[in-house]
Amino acid sequence: MRVAVLGAGAIGSLVAAKLVVSGYDVLVHARGEHGAMLAISGLVVNGHPELSIDSKDWTVSLDEVGIHPSLKDTCDQVIITSKSKDTQRLAELASFLTNGPVLSLQNGLGNLEILKENVFENAAVGVTTNAVTRISPGCIEWVGKGSLIVGGPKGKEFEKTLSCLNASYAEEVSSILWNKLLLNVAINPLAAICGVKNGELRKEPLLSQSESTMIEAANIARALGVSIDEDHQLLAKLHSVLDSTSENLCSMLVDVKAGRETEIDMLCGQVVSRGESLGIPTPLNGMLLSQIKALK
Repeated sequence: MRVAVLGAGAIGSLVAAKLVVSGYDVLVHARGEHGAMLAISGLVVNGHPELSIDSKDWTVSLDEVGIHPSLKDTCDQVIITSKSKDTQRLAELASFLTNGPVLSLQNGLGNLEILKENVFENAAVGVTTNAVTRISPGCIEWVGKGSLIVGGPKGKEFEKTLSCLNASYAEEVSSILWNKLLLNVAINPLAAICGVKNGELRKEPLLSQSESTMIEAANIARALGVSIDEDHQLLAKLHSVLDSTSENLCSMLVDVKAGRETEIDMLCGQVVSRGESLGIPTPLNGMLLSQIKALK
């Protein structure tokens, strides 16, 4: 079975590597120096366990070159792992590559809606708390192992495909997305603004601010009727993720350092906009949204 991984940065590269090891025929779509190294030399994954993928073990398509017309409808499944700003473009590419299910394994809210506009009932959504950092082009480090949950109309099909990452299925899609969003808003903006690894957020006063930002966003989710955990359970999960990814530089911090566009609009921005529609103030998320935008 052929599976395409579109937008193979750190997380996407790990997913593609694990699929190769599991025996899948993998098409990787990437860009820049990292994409070039995946095509020329393959991939090295540091962590537990360490593994390496030879360039002959997969097919690499470079974003700068584009997808060859001969690849139309050649994939059985597609997984999108890009930043949210690329969702529309890669959803269109996914519909070119397959008539089968397409999974959005991305941060933030709104990606599933974009995907459904392009692949309709074949859409699925997933979230992961696995922490992966790109060390250099062609080399990533699996900093912290986490969970991977899939859902949506075709989510069940990806539970099997991603069993190599211990994927599980959850029927309630909104809950999946919001529970991951709560972790993202609590960790990513604050770590990016302060320029610190995730583990530093376990210290005061950063921990209290991180927790308060999460609970503020959780109250918006509940007001929207989304089923999420109680506050004490959410905070326990936050502490667990901060501990397991303590040495990780979150993707937003990496983007800020590189001068790239961040995903803040799909994270805190979504909390703020939904709060406004409900008439519920979200000052903490609003402050982080403004501060990250000011860093550009």
